[in-house]
Amino acid sequence: MPPQATARSPFAGCLILILALLMLVFLIGFTAWMPFRQATEIEKFTVAAPTPLAIDPIEGNEPKVNDLVARLEAFRNGLQDDATKPARIELSADDLNLAIAAFSPVEELRGSFRIREITADALLIDICYKLNGRPRRTKEGEEGLMSSDPRYLIGTIKGHPQLMRRELVLKVDALEVPGSVVPEGFMNHFSTLRIFEKSLKDPLLGPAMAAMTRATLEDGKMILARIPGEVPPDVVSDADFKKGGGRLITWLGIGACAFLAFAALMVFYGVRRQKKAERESSLASTDGGDL
Repeated sequence: MPPQATARSPFAGCLILILALLMLVFLIGFTAWMPFRQATEIEKFTVAAPTPLAIDPIEGNEPKVNDLVARLEAFRNGLQDDATKPARIELSADDLNLAIAAFSPVEELRGSFRIREITADALLIDICYKLNGRPRRTKEGEEGLMSSDPRYLIGTIKGHPQLMRRELVLKVDALEVPGSVVPEGFMNHFSTLRIFEKSLKDPLLGPAMAAMTRATLEDGKMILARIPGEVPPDVVSDADFKKGGGRLITWLGIGACAFLAFAALMVFYGVRRQKKAERESSLASTDGGDL
């Protein structure tokens, strides 16, 4: 083979292309496999059929609803007053269950959340929480190409209210599911429930949550308050909300970095081979000329 042909050998370029395609197929396959793996794990502690929780009736409870509305409105007005003035409201388990039944911002919790008890350090909440199940092709009448059948997480949450800036959230300390063990990876994802996330831009609830400085549990009640001079805590970071997906992102990042590093190495190797071949070709040409 002439030296010039060796210098232009396509072997290195073809090898890089083949390996790049293999890495791309691996990343695509890994991404497609992950939802099925997660679904398999979720099926171990969930069930296919829901067990809806009781919802407090509104009819016949009008006096209690009106009283709750009046107290909440007084609290909201207090939060709008001069920040040097304190504002406070105490909510019992009955108040919270009635709020779930009556108020639209928490209507998604109806039949899926019910406060069983408020202790000195925890909210005990029975749940029938809907999760996405195993991916499947859409059926007739469904939109899109892929869908899933729901799974239901039925158990009891032990948690407490917590404030981040402008938002009241539920921090989950423990989750008990009868007959099952909930894996740590799921708990990382489930550790913070942003029940009022959609209400951040609500003209009434948004400013009210932003003005609160404290959310605690005392004497069997949940206490929401603004304490003059107290700065609202920002104890829930974006990292807390991203824990559930962090592991997947980490593995995808490792795979992408490995691919880029390997591709760079192969390019470097190919360039070196080409330069070496060019030098050998140049030397061979010089030797031939001397002869």
